[in-house]
Amino acid sequence: MVEINDRLEISVVDQTFRFMPKEPPTFDQALTLPGARKAGEEVTITRTDPWATLVFEKTGGIVVFGISRSEVAKLTVRESLLRLGLPEDGISMEKGPMVMKFTTGRAVISSVATNRISEVKSIDSLGAVEISATRFGGVILIFPSGKGFAIGMRSKRIGELAIRTYLEILEQEGALA
Repeated sequence: MVEINDRLEISVVDQTFRFMPKEPPTFDQALTLPGARKAGEEVTITRTDPWATLVFEKTGGIVVFGISRSEVAKLTVRESLLRLGLPEDGISMEKGPMVMKFTTGRAVISSVATNRISEVKSIDSLGAVEISATRFGGVILIFPSGKGFAIGMRSKRIGELAIRTYLEILEQEGALA
């Protein structure tokens, strides 16, 4: 029998961050940034280097997604503030949910998983199974190829633990080939 961890590869694809600058930009200021677009009561900017989307909220917060490392996300916010002539110091940060991708190196037998594990249901439109990993705060999608995503996890360690836990359950129930 192959150990689950022998072939398992996990990486963070995306993390959401919310930054609160000491002196937040106004709506009109945010609109002057390169690539800025009005989106209701918010301003969005899609960057390409590094790839990220910034959302300037009406409340003064700046949400960044598309980046998995907090240091890089903070640098994109600092750059925007500098372009606007606003102070870059005193920025507070909150981490939001993340998206992780993984590959098990083993095939998943969807019918066995859905019949034997109560937290698993088939998502026919995706051709995957969805595991409601509520005790870990998220959802795990696994395709028959053994590749998948963990969505909504609050930290990398929690996501890794959720993925390993459910892969062990799938193994015990005979749903991994």
